[in-house]
Parts: sequence; C-alpha cells; structure tokens
Amino acid sequence: MAQATIKNQLKIMGNQRTIVGNQKKILHNQDLLSQIVGNQVKIIRNQQAIIKNQKKIMQATRAKTRGR
Repeated sequence: MAQATIKNQLKIMGNQRTIVGNQKKILHNQDLLSQIVGNQVKIIRNQQAIIKNQKKIMQATRAKTRGR
C-alpha cells in the first residue's frame, strides 16, 4: 500500500513538472504573439497611409486631366 502511494506521489510530481514546463512555454509564446500583434498593427497603419496617398494621387491625376 505504501509503495502505491509513493508511486502515485512520484507520478503527481512528474505531472506537476510537466505542467510548469508547459506554462513556461505558454508565457514565452504569449510574449512572441504580443510582438507579432504589435507588428500587425503597424502594418495596418502603413496600409491605411498608403491608401490615403493613393487617393491623393488619383485626385491629383484627375485634376490634371480635367485641366487639359
């Protein structure tokens, strides 16, 4: 009976180590994901600026062709 209890406790300790290791991996991945999300926000802002500039170019081109 005592041997079974010790074996179970060893299994529990091993499982706890695995859980702690997985939690560390999760935290690390969350850090990486936050950096990726930050970069995606920057990309979206740049795309918005590009669209604005393209609209300005199109308006300027239309104004020139009307003036001819």
